[in-house]
Amino acid sequence: MRKITVNDVTSISTVAVVIIVVIILVVAGAAGYLLLATSSTSTSSVSTTSSVSTTSTSSQPVTQTSTSGPETVVFGASLSLTGSAQAFGIEDNWTLHQAVNSINSLGGIPLKDGNHAKITLVILDDQSSDTISLNNYNTLLSTYHANVLMGQLGTIDDTIAANFASTHQVPIIGPYYLSSAKTCATSDCSTAWTFGTFHNETNEAHVFLNWFKTVDPPSSTHPVTIAFFEEADDSAQANYKAGLAYAQQLGYTACTCSDTNFQIGSTTEMQTFLSAAKSAGADAVFGLPIPSDGVLMINTAKQIGYEPKAWLLTRGTAVAPFALTSLGGLGNLTSGVLSAFPWEPNLPYNASILGTTLSNANITQQYEAVFQHPPLLEGVYWSGVGVAADAISQADNLSNVAIRAALRTHTYQTFMGQMSFSPGGQWIQSDQYMLLMQWQIIPFGNSTLPVLQILTPINVASTNYVIYPFTFSNQQKMTWPPSSATATTSG
Repeated sequence: MRKITVNDVTSISTVAVVIIVVIILVVAGAAGYLLLATSSTSTSSVSTTSSVSTTSTSSQPVTQTSTSGPETVVFGASLSLTGSAQAFGIEDNWTLHQAVNSINSLGGIPLKDGNHAKITLVILDDQSSDTISLNNYNTLLSTYHANVLMGQLGTIDDTIAANFASTHQVPIIGPYYLSSAKTCATSDCSTAWTFGTFHNETNEAHVFLNWFKTVDPPSSTHPVTIAFFEEADDSAQANYKAGLAYAQQLGYTACTCSDTNFQIGSTTEMQTFLSAAKSAGADAVFGLPIPSDGVLMINTAKQIGYEPKAWLLTRGTAVAPFALTSLGGLGNLTSGVLSAFPWEPNLPYNASILGTTLSNANITQQYEAVFQHPPLLEGVYWSGVGVAADAISQADNLSNVAIRAALRTHTYQTFMGQMSFSPGGQWIQSDQYMLLMQWQIIPFGNSTLPVLQILTPINVASTNYVIYPFTFSNQQKMTWPPSSATATTSG
């Protein structure tokens, strides 16, 4: 996956409630893009049961030393506490400390031998650099003897992390975009050590196109054409291939106007693509644009009068900056655009961590009390720690092989839903729990605000209507969920 930066945010979701919009509007002028200006103070505000030292310019460790006990396990992480991806690193840093404190407060991880192991957390700043992150991983193993490594969205490239894990035979757990090509379908998976608490491109294809089929199914008398838009990075290309294959499986036609190697920020290329899609009568646009390209796409479509029935867009369209004009977003023009992501702060899911139940509401409230705005990925990061702790409790011993075997064998109840892993490290149930969301405009006082509403899974839907077909004005609302709907849209 291409590394994420502050101005190139990928595959993250923003809470679908009014509060996030209000808070971001208040702080946007001072905070800049994605609330980064206060990152150094946010780091130092971490509350732990032991001392925490931080550094912003080197790879010295941010450590949390466990209290004394018969056993100790080390969780290591290389996070972007500084640099272009620090929005993710700051939140991840706080979440990892919060999760480790919670587990240690329960007495630590119960082991098969009857002892309990307290967690020592070691975090190194990678300064948003792949090279430094790789060096940090080596240090975490050679100096701190980490039992597991925790990953961060937006830092080290997924493939680099996977190769490191394979070479050093250490479990790495985090929001990695493990595509279908990495599932070891034709091998014994003996070299697979990465476990992705994240969705993949097949989930995106399924959640969009299964929904689209409910409102506009193709047939021999009713052909439906989809224009594909993808940027020139590996995650976008995987998204395109999966989307194209599934669309054709469902009977849709791929528009010859599709642009599957888009150069980021090209206004002329965007104009060419959308003009061709309009001329071809493409019924929907499917793609993975970063926020700025998503904004460019919708603005350009409005300028040329192109109104496809559906915008099936993920990645940058699932973040607040896509909607907020104060952050360069679209404001009310987002209304009707669809997006997708595997976690959202208001999901009514409970996680079971070492037999203790926590809810999304629990962790979100704790985060908001410190940072005064909702989290972006807290549930994803917390889930990784919970999975690691539960796997260690179920492992026959503390060896790397035993921990990996437990990760592959058991099912975990997380803030994202049930989670178990394929031998290649993919989240098996990710299709079932992938969220389909739509930007909708809701009343707020004397004004209106764009809000992400959950459409599927049906049992967690946060709206009673869906905007379809898409138009820039006089939008029509269809009752949602449909009376015949099932609980999920799994492919």
